Amino acid sequence: MKRLLLFIMILSLIICIPGRTVSAGDKEPITSKDQLNKPGKKIGVGVGSAAMVVVENELPEAELVYIEMNEGLQALEQGKIDAYIYDRRQLTLALKSGNINAVLLEQNMDEKVHVAAGISPVTKIDGLENKLNTFIDDLHDDGTLDDMFSRWVLKNDYDMPEISKPQNPKTKLIVGTTGIVTPYSFYKGDELYGYDIELAKRFALYLDASLEFKVYDYGSIINAAASGDVDCVMANLNVTPERAQAMNFSHDLFTEEIGIAVKSTGGGPELKSFEELNGKRVSMITGAPFEDLVRSFAPDVAEFSYYNNMPDILLALKQGKTDAILQNNALADLAVNRDNELAYFPEILKESTFGIAFAKEADDTYEWQQAYDAIPKETLEELWEKWTGSDNEKKVPIEQDWAGEAGTVKVAACDSLEPMSYLGQSGKVIGFDADIVLLMAKEMDVKVEFVPMEFAAILSYVQSGKAKMGIGSIIVTDERREAVDFIEYYPAAFVLVVRRAKAGSSATSFWNSVKSSFEKTFIRENRWKLFVRGVLTTLLITVMTVIFGTALGFLVYMLCRHDNRIANGITGAVMWLVQGMPMVVLLMILYYIIFGSVSVSGIVIAIIGFTLTFASSVIGLLRLGVGAVDKGQYEAAYSLGYPDLKIFFRIILPQALPHVMNSYKGEIVGLIKATAIVGYIAVQDLTKVGDIVRSRTYDAFFPLIAIAVIYFVLEGLLGMIISRIDLRLDYRNRKIPKILKGVRLNDKD
Repeated sequence: MKRLLLFIMILSLIICIPGRTVSAGDKEPITSKDQLNKPGKKIGVGVGSAAMVVVENELPEAELVYIEMNEGLQALEQGKIDAYIYDRRQLTLALKSGNINAVLLEQNMDEKVHVAAGISPVTKIDGLENKLNTFIDDLHDDGTLDDMFSRWVLKNDYDMPEISKPQNPKTKLIVGTTGIVTPYSFYKGDELYGYDIELAKRFALYLDASLEFKVYDYGSIINAAASGDVDCVMANLNVTPERAQAMNFSHDLFTEEIGIAVKSTGGGPELKSFEELNGKRVSMITGAPFEDLVRSFAPDVAEFSYYNNMPDILLALKQGKTDAILQNNALADLAVNRDNELAYFPEILKESTFGIAFAKEADDTYEWQQAYDAIPKETLEELWEKWTGSDNEKKVPIEQDWAGEAGTVKVAACDSLEPMSYLGQSGKVIGFDADIVLLMAKEMDVKVEFVPMEFAAILSYVQSGKAKMGIGSIIVTDERREAVDFIEYYPAAFVLVVRRAKAGSSATSFWNSVKSSFEKTFIRENRWKLFVRGVLTTLLITVMTVIFGTALGFLVYMLCRHDNRIANGITGAVMWLVQGMPMVVLLMILYYIIFGSVSVSGIVIAIIGFTLTFASSVIGLLRLGVGAVDKGQYEAAYSLGYPDLKIFFRIILPQALPHVMNSYKGEIVGLIKATAIVGYIAVQDLTKVGDIVRSRTYDAFFPLIAIAVIYFVLEGLLGMIISRIDLRLDYRNRKIPKILKGVRLNDKD
């Protein structure tokens, strides 16, 4: 207990004393991709990712630092690297969710990421590659892949649809995935969800196969496919030349832009938790009645205020007249991208979709829906980046260059909600919403007349029949559905924008930060269940290894005890091999090579691997302990007529054990920590669970501290148990009656 308290005190000091980070004054602010292509610039990339290959080609002068995204963004914030380059959508999600002092450059890398499924070259399913490609082509043709991408990736709808399972499966499909890449493959509670998970379930149904998932790190998942441990890989997998040498890839599922994250010149958000929002002022656009939504998270908000347009509300925030503004993600994206004094509040209040409003039960709403469905998702993404970015030169509206033989429609449009719908320099309505309507109109061959107005008047204008539809950053809500119908066209979220703290300052108290991190790490989505499962797996591997390793080590020692040349030669060679090899390498050899063609659980392989190393340690400890016992003990016992085994077990071993029990306890403590590498062979131990949780919270700090505390507690508990055993085995603690048991005290008896 004293050690645990000491550990917590030291940990608190580490947390409270901030480490030095490189400030904006230490390094030149990065504002363009070209600044990174210089000697001395350090760029973080994922090991083996497509971004790594692209950076090598496009930024050859820079130094690459191989680091995964969560750790990479933390290193970026601390100034250890100059940029982190990865899938732009993943970076966007991480920066919004993870309270990280970094921003995305407007520029992307020139080359895009191609995402596909990997196919094992030694799969046991005949014709798997052709079947998978045919399946993907069919999903492309019937629009299923577009629908999946829209739900999981664009709308962040994390509900898994009902997909039936084969009643009498003809084969078994084993799919490798990562479980750490939202929204493609991630844990919701203790269940796998995501785009790739749905794809795998649909493919299993297509094959009439039962389905099993195996979870790996990206560093191991390619080896798993190459060795045949899985039939295919579905894990937002980037296609790279090196990976293509190890396995084949399916037809592309989709392509993604490669984004560039750099350190912000300012600090993080002033307000970082809902508790800090209590007592503050919150503002919103007139006509957006979401006070109850805000109060559901921060019931003691001091005041609400309302503004008619974005410029006024943003100015009020910067001048300190309000503390936070409620906006949708489109308006917030533009505001944060343009103004470095503003930052995202790290929590999302509610997710929904943007909608184009139509009068209730209008005759042609279905035709307009079909026109929207004809717009490729890539076009939607390009328009979003164009209008929410900070480069005004790109913001050119679509020209109405079609005939318009089907007539003209009026569209009620907000005149001040940039980037969705606002008046451009020409006095005409432009924006993301306007471009969407124009693409739909082109498909319908109609001309569009935009009627600018304030946001609060749009729905009334549509309901009265004065306009065919209404646009202007309208988020679909149940209340609004009662008044109008909607075509839902892009994912939306209610978010808060706050002031960015000055570099080096923090408005968040330490305990509020800890409380918020605890809630995200353990309470949200019942993530504590993942930790429980991880602890049980770690304990199972540790306890089984101790039992089998001790038994094996003792047995081998007994075989070698009398200088048996053959036994000693074999034992020495095995110990040299096992002890001279890094544990992670041994596990991967066992899993992917020796047992590569056998369906064996990763937990079993971990127990086998650690048993070998632990048995080696036990043999060494026994040799040390027995060697510490005076040889005269043997001679005296032999002279009294004791047989060899009785001498060893009754006289030598009881004296040898006290010499090595402390070292034995140390080996067990070291074993617990060593099990942290079993994630490489698809085992979800405590450390792997921490990686999974960090991939959902984008908090690189708190889950690691939580894992450290849990390991410390486990080590203390096992150490206490071994100490109890040590006390019972120590011959010096025996009572006199036990010592004299079987001894005749009187020769006359």
